[in-house]
Amino acid sequence: MLRRRALFAYAAALAAGAAAPAPAQQRAAPRRAPDMQRVFDRGRLVVAVAGFAAPPFVTIAADGALGGHDIALAQGMAGAIGLPLAFDRDATSFDDVIDKVAQGAADLGISRLSATPARATLVRFSRPYLVLHHALLVSRPRFARLAPDGEPVAALEAGDAPLAIVPGTAAAEHARRLVAPARLRAYRRWDPDVVDAVRGGEVIAGCGDEVEAKRALAARPDAPLQLRAVMLADTRDPIAAALPWDSLQLLAWVDLYLDSAAPLSVEQLLGQPDKPAE
Repeated sequence: MLRRRALFAYAAALAAGAAAPAPAQQRAAPRRAPDMQRVFDRGRLVVAVAGFAAPPFVTIAADGALGGHDIALAQGMAGAIGLPLAFDRDATSFDDVIDKVAQGAADLGISRLSATPARATLVRFSRPYLVLHHALLVSRPRFARLAPDGEPVAALEAGDAPLAIVPGTAAAEHARRLVAPARLRAYRRWDPDVVDAVRGGEVIAGCGDEVEAKRALAARPDAPLQLRAVMLADTRDPIAAALPWDSLQLLAWVDLYLDSAAPLSVEQLLGQPDKPAE
């Protein structure tokens, strides 16, 4: 009887052992956030950039090769995330870059993009990697005739001479707060269109940013006689990367990447050569 009980106990122990759960399997790899997984599933980082030169942020060599600060920035991001880089170069304006990102045609938009409230209704912006001031590029001869003793901004606001802008830029929005809309004259590009209009006396000034104004002065030997750059110190133009509104994890990654980079100054930016990125 005792032996039978021992056999039953032994059988019960064997059964219990067979029914016990197997050791836990190796833990599965963590899943990426959906927006990051979307990028990896595509197999490349798609970055929308201006299809035109916007030096020193985007430059285009004679053979079509892209260069400039923002191109190098995109290349660094692609290398850090471990994916090939593909540029979407179809945008014909800065607003076109924003639209491509908003439509999901690109993972990022980088092309001297001003982070404005209007654009923020369509896309998310990274933290700024550069903050600029708006600036006026003034025609010295025309300003001397119209307001020889006046302060440029006050004289511009009080007068009736036309002011040049590039539509779709943050500087153009600021210009609309300086003068009546009827006084604004739109040009396709800052350089050479706006710069030539100021030099030729078509307008009294052009409203852009400090990088554009300083480059215009540095690029022309006769500029000190014809042009004057007036910085609008009370303005702030944050330059940032644009991302789709639902790319929260990629946004966090981009901000972390930018935080790890050395701060960028206007002087450093102006000192960079206009050549294709490596």
